[in-house]
Amino acid sequence: MGLSFWLVPPADQSALIQSIMPRRPVGSLLPGGDPLFASSYPAFLPHITLASVRSGSELPADLLTKFTEIRRSVRANFRSLEVSDHYFRSVLVAVETTTDLLALHEEIRSALSHLSPSAPMFPHMSLSYIADEDANTGERARAAQLMKEAGVVYEDEGHQTMSLRCGEACLSGFDGEEIWLVNCEGPVEQWVVCDKKALRSR
Repeated sequence: MGLSFWLVPPADQSALIQSIMPRRPVGSLLPGGDPLFASSYPAFLPHITLASVRSGSELPADLLTKFTEIRRSVRANFRSLEVSDHYFRSVLVAVETTTDLLALHEEIRSALSHLSPSAPMFPHMSLSYIADEDANTGERARAAQLMKEAGVVYEDEGHQTMSLRCGEACLSGFDGEEIWLVNCEGPVEQWVVCDKKALRSR
């Protein structure tokens, strides 16, 4: 994948979201009894990808510092639960495109324009990565449906909002307080956080 800039929630909100993210079925078997691919359901931290560039790209010096010194924390409001046809967007939460979130996204894209940055389906927060081979059996849709049946997801379609029920807590979004630079090469659980910078508090 390359290098990615993530907007991440504070540790307490991150832990709550992680607690309800879909996990590998018991025995790592699909409902029909076939084994899951090893790349399905890796553990990862919840985040919104602001931009990604190719591995080996030369980034402007102190790029994160420049963004975070002038930017305040950004609220990311959840809009709906969705299933996609891409591994890194298997089951995801679509996020409201607010002025603050879009401004941060565009600022980073502008600074990286010479590197052709990408951020498909921006803004979203993925909840699980499921291999295409498993997706062909309906595993992505099943994972999303299980979340709904467990009462983890509450969607208000009339107002285009949703909440995640994480135990006794109910999150309608998260507070993006840090931007991380992550090397997303190789297996997901081997990705490396290269740098972290806090946004100014409100």
